[in-house]
Amino acid sequence: MKFFLLFICHLLLFASQHAQAQTADQPILDRWFWPNKGLPRNAASPLFQDSLSLRPYQIHQTSYYPNQQINEPVSAQYQLADSTGTESLDSFSMEFWLLDHVNHPVGFEIFIGETSVFALWNGSYYFSKATKKQLPWDQYWAHVVLTYSDGLLEIRENGVLISSQKKLLTERTIVLHSYLKHEPYMELDDWIKHLVIHKNALNETQIQRNFVAHQAIKKTGKRFPDRFHFMAEPYLFAPAPSSIQLTFETDRSAKAEIWYGTELPLQHSISIPAGKESIITATLPDLIPAQAYFYQVLAEDSIGNTQDSGVLTFRTSHETEDPVFFGIVSDTEARPWINEQIGLKLWDERPDFVIHMGDVTDGGKENDQWQWTQEYFPGSAALTSRIPMAPVAGNGEGDLFWYNQYHPQASPGGYYKFSYGIGEFFMMNSNDMDGLQPGGQQYEWLKSALETSNCKWKFVSMHHAPYSADEDDYGNTWTGNSTHGDRTLQPLIKLMEDNGVQVMFFGHLHTYMRTFPMKEDKINLKEGIHFIQVGGMGGNLEDFAPTRIPFVAKTYRGFHYLTVALTTTSFELRMYNTEGAMLDQLLLSN
Repeated sequence: MKFFLLFICHLLLFASQHAQAQTADQPILDRWFWPNKGLPRNAASPLFQDSLSLRPYQIHQTSYYPNQQINEPVSAQYQLADSTGTESLDSFSMEFWLLDHVNHPVGFEIFIGETSVFALWNGSYYFSKATKKQLPWDQYWAHVVLTYSDGLLEIRENGVLISSQKKLLTERTIVLHSYLKHEPYMELDDWIKHLVIHKNALNETQIQRNFVAHQAIKKTGKRFPDRFHFMAEPYLFAPAPSSIQLTFETDRSAKAEIWYGTELPLQHSISIPAGKESIITATLPDLIPAQAYFYQVLAEDSIGNTQDSGVLTFRTSHETEDPVFFGIVSDTEARPWINEQIGLKLWDERPDFVIHMGDVTDGGKENDQWQWTQEYFPGSAALTSRIPMAPVAGNGEGDLFWYNQYHPQASPGGYYKFSYGIGEFFMMNSNDMDGLQPGGQQYEWLKSALETSNCKWKFVSMHHAPYSADEDDYGNTWTGNSTHGDRTLQPLIKLMEDNGVQVMFFGHLHTYMRTFPMKEDKINLKEGIHFIQVGGMGGNLEDFAPTRIPFVAKTYRGFHYLTVALTTTSFELRMYNTEGAMLDQLLLSN
């Protein structure tokens, strides 16, 4: 507790000193970056702003720099200051707060005029002819400061001096190059989270103070030190014929109003007083089935700062046998830019809802809220503010600490069910393998729920894999044998076979795989269950065993998503890559 309070004190100090610096130092540039273009055209929302990206600084008529240190194609160029932006570069500082959560080589380079003064590529720093291995302070994060004064350029990483060199810098233009070809859709502002160009050279004490303050930002999960903001933009869950849930989080206690109705101006509202909790969940009641609605969230803190979600939309579910159309994703993990790209493709299809097979985060347990608020929500909220998302718990959020707070509809054990028209969805927590065995709490709950279900289509979803063609998760197939899935799930599969489950979805492995129908652990084309592995919305891609596994009908290594069109008599699954090309299809009859 004392440690946490110390971080809060540093955070408040940083906010105060940051505000003072804005007046005294007047930085050439001071920006926090949480880029998300949001949805296009009429679906645009004030939740998502270009001011939170580097796009306004991008040079589209790129220039050639002859002394480029990184021998890679330039992905983009950004001009951060020019001859009109500052009087002199006799003394200045550049401060970077970096989040590198990818597993492929990425880089950027800083030019003053045409002189390359610093580069970072594939985990190593480059300054002139010297290189040094990067040492993040907490696995993915680094604080890098360049200071220039009296012809001396110094570079500090996490408060430690790593380079000192004499340089004559007479130009005033500052340009960044990005080298990101190995990470599709990634932009430089997905990596640089805070960038400040100071007119003066920071001293060691100032640099250390700023480093500690940035650590506090990461620790608390906030996106800004001093701005009232959504840490979790409003997102939808549990569409029912007469109600829907929505959850959102602000960076501090705030009162809120949720306005909603079938047309503008909005006719109904719910008022929520400020309390101790900053995560707010509300249910909008007494709705009309199969009806399109508008809604808007307004929040206000204790000193009058406000946040406005803008007018958003949702549709309630229906009670008829009309078709249902839903999306399927998994393993969003550490690439908000992939989450965003797939979100745009799903938005184009306007699904009724999306189910998520877990690893919402790469490891967003109790001490790592930032993986929710600084990665998952920025990448996914444009979609989930309009389309309900129903996730299972993955090992990435296996302690259920933030999972349950952000998804209070799940039981304390992280499992639940919901219906939508002719489909019923049973969402299991496979982190609790004991509970999925006969006699276990989840097993007996599922047994009762399946036996009493009257839905035409029943789907069971979980994170971990009952069947797998992966190269090494269940035994290294390059050196020996594999169990090709978690064998302890066979009793649960028998329960599903006995109760008319037609399809099971799961994630965990960052590839796509579809089995032939399976029954009693064998291929059974007439009576088997189809097992669909979805794992391509952002986690590091994995690979398959070197030889074909007999039960496999289709595999794909790449980022992807699925849609399902469901009628009383048919099930049509389609799998797409990030560009929207269909790569697999499955048709079933009921």
